[in-house]
Amino acid sequence: MASFKKYKKKDGNTAWRFQVYLGVDPKTGKPIKTTKQGFKTQREAKLALSRLVSEFEENGLKESQTKTYQEIYDLWIDEYISTVKESTLLKTERTFKNHILPAFGEYYIDEITPMMAQEQMNIWHQKMEKARVIMNYTGMVFDYAIRLQLITLNPTKVIKKPAPKQKIKEDKDLNFYDKKELKEFFSVLEQSPNIRAHVYFRLLAFTGIRKGESLALKWSDVDFKNKTLNINKAVARKESGLYIQTPKTAASIRRISIDDRTLEILKDFRNNTAKDKLIFRSESDGILSPAKTRKWLLVIQDAVDAKRKEAEKKPMKRISTHGFRHTHASLLFESGATIKDVQYRLGHSDIQTTMDIYTHVSKTAKEQLAKRFNSFVDF
Repeated sequence: MASFKKYKKKDGNTAWRFQVYLGVDPKTGKPIKTTKQGFKTQREAKLALSRLVSEFEENGLKESQTKTYQEIYDLWIDEYISTVKESTLLKTERTFKNHILPAFGEYYIDEITPMMAQEQMNIWHQKMEKARVIMNYTGMVFDYAIRLQLITLNPTKVIKKPAPKQKIKEDKDLNFYDKKELKEFFSVLEQSPNIRAHVYFRLLAFTGIRKGESLALKWSDVDFKNKTLNINKAVARKESGLYIQTPKTAASIRRISIDDRTLEILKDFRNNTAKDKLIFRSESDGILSPAKTRKWLLVIQDAVDAKRKEAEKKPMKRISTHGFRHTHASLLFESGATIKDVQYRLGHSDIQTTMDIYTHVSKTAKEQLAKRFNSFVDF
């Protein structure tokens, strides 16, 4: 005999549970009862009951093996921890906490069907660009359950995952400054009392290093004699806060040249600071928050716009801190650097990443290309 009941979950949604009496345990003489819950409809609960009764008649009740998705996740994450960096772990845990566990956590792992996975995939696809990525993470727990021989099918592997929605950006919104805009930016920045900001954005624009790499730099990474910068670490975030880690790929570890003017600015900024100190550090000598550099940038951009307003000009387009990396890449291409040269300097492991930036070269380079084409066709 079985009973079905509708109940309210912690997130406010309703679900169905059932309790069933399966007989008497011949070893203990006690009644065998089991309860399962987390079903979206009564129909799903009845189908699950039918499968349970059928399995019990064939193999007996394996209650010790019946676990929820949440319980399997808890086992899986303990193993996953040792395979990734702490920054990656933090992002993964947030993905499960915010999206996956609210959707599947209360369901028994062997009761989650491809239809249920498909319905959730469709919901995520309507709301998020990274729906496929989230479903792929969901599938990792099912794969783990298969390894434990708790299930035989990963329902996320047989569903249809819609193509991600592509955002088309207009050329005017591209995240970089051309040479003229960069000169204007620095003409205002050089008048600012924030010396750290001047040194910081000069280094980003003239080396193309990543924000995380810049905040992990120590003075020992600057070779003033040979005019090079050693990139071998980056700032990342874990649950307890910011920390310094090794780069994710071998290509990120590199030694790049520094132009004379940037080197002079660094020398003046150093002012006999010890080699083991971070170049850009917080007031307490710790890691500088990435949010701090964003605030610096907004202040300078506001100052640029104020000066433009006085000259009755339109505001300058806004770029992010990462945009200085793209600015450096576009100027490298404009100066005649090869894709391979730029790939090494930027620390890209995949040359396709470099080629994607190449398609967004500066306006000057595009104009020159048009002029060369016009001269070539000559009619």
